[in-house]
Amino acid sequence: MKTLHHLKKNRGFTLIELMISVCIMAIAFAGLATMQIACINGNSIASNLTTGITLAQDKMEELNSLDYNDPALADINTGNSSTLDSYSNYDYREEDIDPQGEAGGVYTRICNVADDTPIPGRKTVVVIVTWQGHRVRVSSIIGAP
Repeated sequence: MKTLHHLKKNRGFTLIELMISVCIMAIAFAGLATMQIACINGNSIASNLTTGITLAQDKMEELNSLDYNDPALADINTGNSSTLDSYSNYDYREEDIDPQGEAGGVYTRICNVADDTPIPGRKTVVVIVTWQGHRVRVSSIIGAP
């Protein structure tokens, strides 16, 4: 008799208890989904930033490896020597490049060279990479041998 009475007390969860637990789980999963979306957006921004920095550094390494008098280091636009960060006043420009530096991407790479800056016998080189409203900048000073 005791056993039968014991079974009647442990019949399971009520419908209200189940509904409350389902609501709590739904709220928790909604928060996790929002956090997951934020993480995906953050990873996308970080990936684009890494690609932009890599494109700028690759170009800077290429320019640093050249001879001081190489035509690729010529200051074609002498008017930009005081505004090396200019997007519209540049020496070299590559548009619509991909992460490998080839055609077909969303990145724009701008190179500005200023002769005899900051002192005679030196060139200041600035590489700027832009994409979708963002930009990175890498600069270097190259000296004559």
